Amino acid sequence: MKIKAVALDLDGTLLTTDKKISDINRDVLKELEQQGVKIFIVTGRTYNAAKPYAEYLDLGGVVISYNGAKVVEYKSDRVVFELPLQEEYVKEVIRIARRMGVPLNLYQDNKWYVEDSSRKEVLEYAKERDLIPIEKDFYSFDNYEMTKTVFMGAPDILDEVNREVEKILGNKVYKAKSMDTLYEVLNREVNKGLVLERTLRTYGITPEECAAFGDAVNDIEMLTSVKYGVAMGNAPHEVKSRVNYVTDTNDNNGVAKFLKKFFF
Repeated sequence: MKIKAVALDLDGTLLTTDKKISDINRDVLKELEQQGVKIFIVTGRTYNAAKPYAEYLDLGGVVISYNGAKVVEYKSDRVVFELPLQEEYVKEVIRIARRMGVPLNLYQDNKWYVEDSSRKEVLEYAKERDLIPIEKDFYSFDNYEMTKTVFMGAPDILDEVNREVEKILGNKVYKAKSMDTLYEVLNREVNKGLVLERTLRTYGITPEECAAFGDAVNDIEMLTSVKYGVAMGNAPHEVKSRVNYVTDTNDNNGVAKFLKKFFF
């Protein structure tokens, strides 16, 4: 089998539990690139939080960040395209967060905004991602178009948030849990699958020529949009049941093992 592109989620997929890229995964990806295969990182992370991993891989590829809301050629920082959430929907998301008392993150121009940086959820997220939040009154923006909006909370709280967002915004926006404790609301044209397909077309590659790897529910659209959709061994059944291939876990070099077995 021959492929022209590999698309990789980061957390729970290419990254180990301690947020590292193994030497084996890195070496296999570099060898594929030397054969002409294009490497795409496809993540819910911000561009700034994803870029260091692209730099560590030292590949000439593309970073699809914010679940697809921003696509950048990382070596030149050239923005291929961007799909922000429209102002009217951002304001509604803010109203929902305030009414329910749920922490909300807003992302704009590679900056992360919160209203209360002392909250436990914010402190934990900042430490895990090595990011520094900017504290700001959410009703004081001049421009309300946001790359991404993210609610933070326990799974049962986010289920309540989802019901409220569904009731008020319905299919006007794209909604996804990127983790059990993170619920994202983005432009309706944004999901990893749609944006990966659009990005592949930009580089003259078809979905039939691409392998994609992921572990979370927000990866399903991406995994089902290409010929070789691969769920990680640590993915939940909801993800594994939707794809044709399952590999080893993120801590056992699942990405490298699949690529070596099928494409070398």
